[in-house]
Amino acid sequence: MKRKAPAVILATALFLVVLPGSYPARAGTVEALAYIRGRQTPDGGFCEPGRGDTGQDVTTAWCVMALAAAGMDPASVRSQGRSPLDFLATQSANWRSVTDYERTLLAVVAGGGNPYDFGGVDLVARVRSFQRSGGNIGDAVNSNAFGMLAYKAAGIPVPSGAVQWHKMAQNGDGGWGNNPGGASNPDMTAASIMALRAAGVDAGDPSIASALSYLRSIQNADGGFAFQSSSSDVSATAWCVQALVAAGQDPAGPAWSKGGNTPWSFILSMQAPDGHFVWMQGRDVNPLWTTAYAVCALARKPYPVAVYRAGTGSSVGGVTAAPSTGGSGASNGGSVGGETGAETMEAAAGEGQGDAAEEGAPGEDGTGEEAEGLSAEEDADSSGGVNPAAWAVPLAALALLGAFFSWYFLVHRRKGAAAPGPKKPG
Repeated sequence: MKRKAPAVILATALFLVVLPGSYPARAGTVEALAYIRGRQTPDGGFCEPGRGDTGQDVTTAWCVMALAAAGMDPASVRSQGRSPLDFLATQSANWRSVTDYERTLLAVVAGGGNPYDFGGVDLVARVRSFQRSGGNIGDAVNSNAFGMLAYKAAGIPVPSGAVQWHKMAQNGDGGWGNNPGGASNPDMTAASIMALRAAGVDAGDPSIASALSYLRSIQNADGGFAFQSSSSDVSATAWCVQALVAAGQDPAGPAWSKGGNTPWSFILSMQAPDGHFVWMQGRDVNPLWTTAYAVCALARKPYPVAVYRAGTGSSVGGVTAAPSTGGSGASNGGSVGGETGAETMEAAAGEGQGDAAEEGAPGEDGTGEEAEGLSAEEDADSSGGVNPAAWAVPLAALALLGAFFSWYFLVHRRKGAAAPGPKKPG
């Protein structure tokens, strides 16, 4: 048995050395977070490469959620003393549509801020002002979905009318389009799954089951999902990963494997050497925004990534109550602004239209500042990111090897010390 011990140790160490990095829970996030932090601007916000040194409202919000999802405190991420929330608090003049308020509320709660008083704005009241008499928030699928997510983040009950409205808007194929009756797409379907789960709809509910069937029917051979294209893209796939997690599915498991490719493996295959995620093979646009989505997916955090905790001014991961703002929440509300766009969650004003318009957050129309100054397409290294868990495996192997050699030399040294020396001539 003693002779077998060193062989067992050596075999185990060698096995660990050659074992593939099959621990995906935090894969790729270390490099991605470093990339995000490297894009922080002096005002505390975040900005896409080549867009100057001024923070971008929308991109900053998604980056805040990514930081929080990965376990970082966004308030501690500072540039010249300013945090992302400091920057967002100066942007209220840019918030016009319901989705502007919904997105900002999600980011503020993720960053540990107070959604009832942020930069002098009651974001919860603003979202509620768009709630219709039937309970739906705004008139588009995305505005209602993100309304439910915003209510969840604020810690208040989601109106039952919003849930029923959303179920009625589901298409016969199980998916959702940007508007009721619109063609289904993976992004809006993923957002809807997360919203319904946030509202308390059971994972086994027929609406969720049908939505999962739809996603399975449109999954590509590379494991990913595509928005209005035949090629998978990271943004759509990231949203689907979050939706699968929300529904209790494993995005890296065999149920979502196509020829050995999963949504998880597709995202990892799109990580570039500098840590950012390439949107689509051969098309590297809005790398910061895309990376923020990927981080939330790899962290296995559906939206909302945090829930406001009343009376403490902080946010937690679980469901807690928030202070009531009174009233039924129904309001004429006025125009819903940019909530009816094709793919990005808000319709930010601006001139640029281009590749970036093809993928943003579900429901935004893709026009505006986020589409300006697109970075040049570059060759992406599709070898995937460095899995932090994979670092531990070689270290463990080295430790075992060290233990083996220590044991080996100590045993032989002990034997050498005990052995009798040569006899002296008599």
